[in-house]
Amino acid sequence: MPESTMTLRTWSGAVSWTPQQVLRPTSQEGVVAAVQAARTRGCSLRVIGGGHSFSALAATDGITLSLDGLHGLVSADPETGLVTLRGGTRLWAVAELLAPYGLALSVMGDIDRQSIAGAIQTGTHGTGAAFTGFAGMVRALRLVLADGSVVDTSPSQDPELFEAARLGLGSIGVILEVTLQCVPAYRLELVESTEALGPTVRSFLADSARADHHEFFWFPRTDRATVRTMRRLPPAAPRHRTARAVELLQQEVLGNGVWELLCRSAALVPPLSRPVAELASHVFAGPRVVDDSAAVFAAPRRVRFHESEWALPAERFEEAFAALRARFDAEGVRVTFPLEIRRAAADEVWLSTAHHRDTVYIAAHRHHAEEAGPYLLLVQRTLAAFGARPHWGKMHWLGAAELRELYPCFEDFRGVRAAADPDGLLLSPYLRHLLV
Repeated sequence: MPESTMTLRTWSGAVSWTPQQVLRPTSQEGVVAAVQAARTRGCSLRVIGGGHSFSALAATDGITLSLDGLHGLVSADPETGLVTLRGGTRLWAVAELLAPYGLALSVMGDIDRQSIAGAIQTGTHGTGAAFTGFAGMVRALRLVLADGSVVDTSPSQDPELFEAARLGLGSIGVILEVTLQCVPAYRLELVESTEALGPTVRSFLADSARADHHEFFWFPRTDRATVRTMRRLPPAAPRHRTARAVELLQQEVLGNGVWELLCRSAALVPPLSRPVAELASHVFAGPRVVDDSAAVFAAPRRVRFHESEWALPAERFEEAFAALRARFDAEGVRVTFPLEIRRAAADEVWLSTAHHRDTVYIAAHRHHAEEAGPYLLLVQRTLAAFGARPHWGKMHWLGAAELRELYPCFEDFRGVRAAADPDGLLLSPYLRHLLV
């Protein structure tokens, strides 16, 4: 486990830090040794997965622990659908690991660069009114606690520790293994279209209740939406994709290369933001696709951006969206990236953004070369009136006082965290701001 004084950054570059040491264990014993090293030094230890968070969750001036050396499949049961993965396993690798067992993740987001531990610890989710985020799929965990002990936890084995740890922001313990409830493998049919904004918003709750997976994108201050609907099909359904050359042109040349140039131009010349958004709103929709689920859920995202995402009670979505739209008009907002609107089922996870409520998510993005704070803070302040909860891995400006009001089990979580790590070994100044 070599020492390093390198500067680390999140994917968007919004957060950087220089830890005392970067450790990359490849075994359970190595993780225990890393925790003990942090305790001996009297410094904090924070775990980094894929580094795809936009917030400072992983940042520390103590020890950074990478889980990249702990990856792969531990076990899979085709009968029950229970699958155990090592914590550092990247989402993009899961489909291939599960394929021999005829299994798949029940839902994914549109980015698959995260580790499975990072995905559950930050509340990562996809879209679908019947589906929870990753933390809601968790059925058991193996952890290294701050005292160096290794524990297994589940709803029947130390249930309060389990409830806190399955979305614990890395503050309960280091995840060695995670057991997920998976489903039989399936394919997805993706259909995208450009639609008028008003009807799209008004029908979103009904449409997302009917469809397996449904979302839309809106480029602020335009009058149209890009609607994406996915239908689940049997695993033997015929694949349908455009020719590889055409797909490369759409995804890489236009969707990433040209888009990066347009966004950079608008960052340098802000008045270009409106025409760029208008153009993109007309051409954002892609062709029909049928393929294995993981190949349809995820898309290449090479143009870097900053992001903030807010979880709203589903029944308040229309009025919240109207308030946001009115605020954008009043402020003359100029932004190239779209809002992304998705839906997820309620769950029981203590710190889940969908805890005990049917949820609609509104995600706001800003190109990484632009100053993100004022725009994303405007979104936060506008949605605050509707009980919006922040995505833990994305940018927001709330602290423990505000979060306590948004999460009914916040104090339960704090109690378990304090018992599991009374010395705050797994905390950082940012985590203390959120939790203490």
